Amino acid sequence: MQQKLKTQITKQKILEAAEEEFSALGFAAARVDQIAASAGVNKQMIYAHFESKEGLYRAVLEAVYARLTEEQSRIAAGGYMGRESIAEVIENSFCFLRQNPHFVRLMMWENLSGGAHAELLHIRLFEGAACLLRKGMEKGEIRADLDVDQTVMSLNMFCFSAFSNVHTLSKLLQKDLLTDKALSERAQHITRVFMRYIFGD
Repeated sequence: MQQKLKTQITKQKILEAAEEEFSALGFAAARVDQIAASAGVNKQMIYAHFESKEGLYRAVLEAVYARLTEEQSRIAAGGYMGRESIAEVIENSFCFLRQNPHFVRLMMWENLSGGAHAELLHIRLFEGAACLLRKGMEKGEIRADLDVDQTVMSLNMFCFSAFSNVHTLSKLLQKDLLTDKALSERAQHITRVFMRYIFGD
């Protein structure tokens, strides 16, 4: 039991160090030697747990995606409680990205590579949000013509672009879009837009 716990702790240290390295440099430029040094382990330990640099990278991607799906599943588990449930999903989608900057950077790197590793992931996206939207439609509270798949993809893209483009937009607009005030205003705007669209207000 003690050995199993030690193994889990070691793997977690490796994943945390790898997430830092991959998010900063991308898959190609990241170095296993540096990940091992940051995690305080022998490089061979990484290969023992993850087989290869690519295996480690996929494990990191799955871990960061799992955080998002777990958060949405948590909200969906509470059941559909009207407009408040949908507002919470929208707000949490934005807050998740705000609290997980590595997720944003990793997805940007992965897109630059043409999604080279994404097809190998075992992740089912947006199920929590989609589930609540369908329940709202069943109750007749959400517009009947709502395309659930398109809506959850649009929500993801609206929220993601607020962080993926924040540095260039801040320079071009000469306004710091990373302040608490600016991020709160953006989150509120996105929530209002989607609530009006979803409920047909």
